[in-house]
Amino acid sequence: MKVPTTYSDWAILLDRFSDGDDSVLEELSNGNFTVDAGTAARFYKKVEEAYKKRKQNWLEKFQRSFELQNLKTEDDFEIALRNGKQNLSPLSRFAVLKSFPDDLKKLLRKDLEGFVSEIKTSLKSNASKLRGREKMILLLNSFELNLNSEEIKGDSKNNKQSTNEIIPPTGRKIIF
Repeated sequence: MKVPTTYSDWAILLDRFSDGDDSVLEELSNGNFTVDAGTAARFYKKVEEAYKKRKQNWLEKFQRSFELQNLKTEDDFEIALRNGKQNLSPLSRFAVLKSFPDDLKKLLRKDLEGFVSEIKTSLKSNASKLRGREKMILLLNSFELNLNSEEIKGDSKNNKQSTNEIIPPTGRKIIF
C-alpha cells in the first residue's frame, strides 16, 4: 500500500473515494502532505469536491431506498435507516482522517453533523404524519453519526500506555 505524499497522489485517491471506493480510506488515513501556500487552496478544494460528491451519492441512494422499498411497516423503516447509517460510515471516517489538518477535520465534521441533523429533522417531520410515529421517532433518534470512533481508537492506545507509567510519590507502581 502506497501512502499519498504529493498532491497528485492525494488527488488520485480522493477521486477514487468520491467514486465510491472505500478501500482508499486506509491509504488516506496514513497519508502525509505538507499543505503550503501554493497547494493549500487546491488541496482543500479537492477534498471538498470528493466529500460533496460522496455525500450527494449517499443522499441519492438513501432517498432511492425509501422510494424503491415500499415501506409498509415500522420494521421496513428501521431497516432503511440502518442501511443508511451503515452507508454513511465511510463518509464519517473520511471526515475525521488523522492525516487531514485539524481545521479541515473540524470543518468536515461540522458539515456532516449538520447534514445528518437536517436528514433527521426532515424524516421526523414526515414521520409525524404517519401511523405508528412514536416508534419511528424513536428510531430516528438513534440515527446518529459515530465520528469519534477513529479518534477514540488512537487515543485509547496512548491513554493505556501513559496510565501504566504513572509512578506515585511513594515509589511504588500500581498495575491494574
